[in-house]
Amino acid sequence: MAQTTAALPSESEVAAYARDGVVCLRGVLGPDWIEALRAAPGAIYHPYLDEPDGRIFFNASRDWPRIDELRRAVFESPAAEVAARLTRSAKVNVLWDGLFYRSAGVDQPTPWHQDVPYWPVEGETICSLWFPLDPAPEESVLAFVPGSHRKGRFERLSFRDGGQGAHFAAERDDATPMPDIDADPAGHGVRRWALAPGDCVAFAGYTLHGSPGNHAADRPLRAVSLRFAGDGATYAVRPEGTSPSFAGHGLAHGDALDSALFPVVWQRAAG
Repeated sequence: MAQTTAALPSESEVAAYARDGVVCLRGVLGPDWIEALRAAPGAIYHPYLDEPDGRIFFNASRDWPRIDELRRAVFESPAAEVAARLTRSAKVNVLWDGLFYRSAGVDQPTPWHQDVPYWPVEGETICSLWFPLDPAPEESVLAFVPGSHRKGRFERLSFRDGGQGAHFAAERDDATPMPDIDADPAGHGVRRWALAPGDCVAFAGYTLHGSPGNHAADRPLRAVSLRFAGDGATYAVRPEGTSPSFAGHGLAHGDALDSALFPVVWQRAAG
């Protein structure tokens, strides 16, 4: 288990993460890490758009067990310790990775959503680090509603139609209807940052976020998201369905995550 003290967030950045549920961190990964991740192929992917004219939008998920570049990023890069510091956790488990690809000019949006309601995990210490592998202008990156991680659970919309009213699966009765954030982004305090390769946005599992798509006409937008869980996070069985879903692991609802499925990838040294 590799550990590192490089590129850790400052106390002010940790405080901003706790307050807003999202923080922009500069220069977390060096050029060697970015080049390695650019070389990582996606083995298991979910297409959201695949047109005859070559326009593509897909998400490859949980490839770290089979792809060396992603496994090294999970276990050896600063990312896990960054997540531990942001969540003030003594240890973190890896959940899974996500590789996102939009070809040039694919402006199909990702609808506003929280991550945890879709996922088979639960907890206040779930943290994602989203790294663009290409220069990412502000108009093409993830956008966030600061403070939304403290406003409960919102309904889950389908990603395949850009969130135009279709639900992901059967919805829970306690889910709040999704507000029309795009109608008044300033009123909701929407934040986004232009990012260079090596920068990231780190955000909590209940922070509302979405993407307008890739508005660059001359280059694709590639990004890797590394998802971690800190102290107190547990496995969750959701009758309404999850994505991703797992089977044959032996975890029950409420179990601690420590397992071959979600191994501990960083732990604070004794003393």
